[in-house]
Parts: sequence; C-alpha cells; structure tokens
Amino acid sequence: MALTADTPLTQILGSKSEAPVAAGATIYEGSMLGDSSGYARALTAGDEFIGHSLEYIDNSAGSAGDRTVEHLTGRYRLKVTISGVAITDRWRVVYASDDGTYTFTGGSNSRVGVVVRYVTTSTAIVEFQTAEAPDLAIADSARSRAATALPTAAIWNNFNLIEMRNNPFAGSLLDIDFTHGENEPPALFADSSAVIDVRPGTAGEGTLILFSTADNEAAEVQWPSCPVTSSGGQPWAIEARLKVSLITNTKGGAFLGLMAGDTALAGDLIADGGTLADVGAVGFQWKEGDGDIIDLVYDKNGQAQNEHDDDYHTLVADTYVTLGLYYNGTTIQGYINGTATGTAISADDIAAADFPAADVLVPTFALKNAAADDVTVTLDWIRCAQLAA
Repeated sequence: MALTADTPLTQILGSKSEAPVAAGATIYEGSMLGDSSGYARALTAGDEFIGHSLEYIDNSAGSAGDRTVEHLTGRYRLKVTISGVAITDRWRVVYASDDGTYTFTGGSNSRVGVVVRYVTTSTAIVEFQTAEAPDLAIADSARSRAATALPTAAIWNNFNLIEMRNNPFAGSLLDIDFTHGENEPPALFADSSAVIDVRPGTAGEGTLILFSTADNEAAEVQWPSCPVTSSGGQPWAIEARLKVSLITNTKGGAFLGLMAGDTALAGDLIADGGTLADVGAVGFQWKEGDGDIIDLVYDKNGQAQNEHDDDYHTLVADTYVTLGLYYNGTTIQGYINGTATGTAISADDIAAADFPAADVLVPTFALKNAAADDVTVTLDWIRCAQLAA
C-alpha cells in the first residue's frame, strides 16, 4: 500500500546471501550448493546452482529450514580444479556433477560458470554465476506471458548469455524480442504481394509477420550474423515462439530453425510443393500437406529429407507455441513450451549421411503459400546461440 511515513530500506551489498538448509543435509565449507524445493543442499547433478557454501553446516538430524547456510551468490570468481582444462579453454562452460566436482561435460550436470583464465594443468579461474531472475531482455515484468511463453531455462542455463552479449568473441548470439520493435532481419525476401513486417508490442507480444496472399508466394528471413556449426563442436541452441493463422491442408507451409545461409535471399527456401531447399537444415517444418502438424526435420545437401519426429506438435490456429532445439555436443533435444519432448536426434543420427553434420547454418524463418488464401506466420521472439570453440 502507499507509504504514510518514513520507511528505512535494508540494502544488501556484496556477493553473499543466506539460504535455509534442506532436511537431513550436511554441507561442507566450499561445497557447491543446489536448490531443492527452495532449500539449499550439497549440489546434486541437475540441481539449480545457487552458490558456494562459506561454512560447515550439519543439519543431518534437522528439519527443512532449521539451519541456514551463508554462501556466495551472483557472479564471482574462484580458482578451482578441473580435470583436463587447457589453455585454449577460455570461455568454456563449466558444469558440476556433485558438490565438489567440476567438469566440461553437460548432459544432466548443473551449469555453474565459465573458464576465464587457465592457471596450470587441472587448475583454472572460473567465473561462477548463480541462477538469475528471468532474462529481462525477454521477460519484462510488464509482459503478459506465462513461463511457457518465455525462453526455456533448461536450454539457456547452459549458456553464459551475459558474457555473450558483452563479448562478441564469446560465441554467436541472436537475441530478439519483437515487442521492442527490433529492425527487420539483415537478409530477407518477399514476393510481390507477400509482406515482411515488424510490429512492436506494448504489454503483450511483439511480432515479426510473414504474410502472403497468393499461391506459391514466399516470405523468408535469415540472420547470417549468428552462424552455428551444426555438430562436432560447441553446444548450440535455437528457440522461438510462433503462431500460424491458417492450418488447413494444402494452404501453406513454414520452417523455423537453422538452414544454410545466403545474404542475398532469392526465395524458395521452401519450394512449391512444400519441400525445403536442398541446402542443409535442421528445425521445425509445417508442411502444406499436413494441415495442423509440425514435424522435426533435418536435411543434408544432396540427401533426402529426414522426418526425424513427424507429427511432433499439433498447431492450433492463431495460437502461439514455443519451439526449441538444444545440442549438448552429442545429441539434439527438442522442446515444446519449455518441456523436452520427443526422441532426441542421437549421435548415430548426426553421423548418418542425411544429417547436415559440421555444416555452418544460420537462424531461418520462412513461409511458402500453397493456395490463394491469405496465410500468416508470426514470430514473437527468437534466440539462437553457440559458444565459441
């Protein structure tokens, strides 16, 4: 309520905090801490990382919250032991498999920081970063979005986005929320009566609109400034939120994902009939013959397209869905509305002849009309990233 008297504030300074300790937990000084339903415990692989303990706490006979633990929080640097660290590992992401083991292996482990300086064999300076509030570049408090409409933490906690925004040499990064009225993409193509339009929002979604009115018309955009090596290198991810206006069979088709880039688009990233251009791609395709279905597909130049996970998602007309892909260095997992869904693209799949292995691809969003009806696909936001090698 509105104040009616002086109300002194308590300002929290520094990089220390306190957290209630989980029932039965024993925590050693120097232990990495994980979140367990709001309580701190010695980190277990997969926990949300909340900092390093500054003291020994024995709550082995206590209930949840009987004790609190003082710990480091925010962004801070420590010298730690990492098996196999090399002088070339600057900016490499560091994970934890338990409260005292640092590793470069992602998977089910917890992301805790990045290497900022090599010291000697097995020793490095790591900049740790505890879990953040939702990314304000996307999740403004004035926005009318549920958690499933925002970037997926399980994907993006694997990337130091703050460092990537501040240091262009840390990797490739595309991070656009069209609510803020970002400019049109640097590479775009639209047929004579097809339209590409950016419309900023105020308290809801902003939009990048691809609109077409006639049979076989195309509208398509790419971001060549965010190249991604599809396999054999560092982790990458792409995620976006989109909707389709018309989901009747034979009316239109669209693609969202990574595709070989061309700074001078000339159309036909989706050919008449709905086939993707034979240039190499991995992503989500709404096919004109499938009506309300999105498939997870990939394609190597010169090979037949692989429908890795057909009928991956059922669209609802004019209803947003958040779609993402995360490559952890070994496999590629798909996400729908923040949840890992379907069968991952395996290491064996990536090694097969029909996957665009080791290709350089760029974020791509394309529409191809397949009828005289008006067809619109709309992008709310898009994020794509790959760590530097």
